[in-house]
Amino acid sequence: MKTAQFSYSVSWRSKNNSYGNNLSSKIGNDFEYSGSKNFNDHPDLTRIDIKNSITDPYENIFVKTYNLNNPINLIALCDTSSSMSVVKKNNLIIKDLSKLIAASAIEQADRFSMICYNDIITNNFMLEPGNNLQYINQWIDEVELNSSKSSSSAAKEINKYLPKEKSLIFWISDFHYPLDKIEKILNDLSSHHVIPLFISSEDEIKRLPKYGFRKFIDSELDIEHEIFLRPSIKDKILNDYKDTKDKIFQVFSKKQLKQIVVNESVDIESIKKYFMSVHI
Repeated sequence: MKTAQFSYSVSWRSKNNSYGNNLSSKIGNDFEYSGSKNFNDHPDLTRIDIKNSITDPYENIFVKTYNLNNPINLIALCDTSSSMSVVKKNNLIIKDLSKLIAASAIEQADRFSMICYNDIITNNFMLEPGNNLQYINQWIDEVELNSSKSSSSAAKEINKYLPKEKSLIFWISDFHYPLDKIEKILNDLSSHHVIPLFISSEDEIKRLPKYGFRKFIDSELDIEHEIFLRPSIKDKILNDYKDTKDKIFQVFSKKQLKQIVVNESVDIESIKKYFMSVHI
């Protein structure tokens, strides 16, 4: 069965010219005709331009040329701090999203890499750019994302681990940060195109009981609170969350970025619609 994937178009992708079928130097898919060149300069019998050759008054032979898309890097930037691990399904969501991004990148002859961060960034939390989907999926399955009592402080060092060339970065997080920190990270990533994948807790909050004691843990600060829930308290928690979410989205909008909201699971159709409506 074919792996789920989405299509995307990148306006800043650079192009090369191809004059033949030499696979060792071929990059991307040669689907865009760009003109003809003299056969003496680019001798390749497989690309003879018959029409231009037989109509040329000087009896020159021509070959067709095509624009080739250079591959770009698609990077899954994954927040694995404690706040993400509080909701156990988030670890699976991170892996499902990363596999989806990888499959989509490789389908379009691009490269995929992955960087996970919390307190620190270690080698076993980084996957180098590549296009071997079987190896990538195996690495994602095996990487251990659970982290207890860890912050997201290593986010400020992300830029050190990114390629110099412009890349498409999928930032997967619950964005459990101060707004100025989110803006600072986006400023650090300004040489790339960032797509925030916002892991939402809204449905989780809505499922809270109307009455009863409930423990809430600020895992990054290692602080535990016990609250007796009642309808007014539950409504306040939900409204406060929505207000914070709106403020985070305003930061994205300020940077001319549009987020993808991920709720209970990965919704491939909503991601496809996103790329149909957003120009990158």
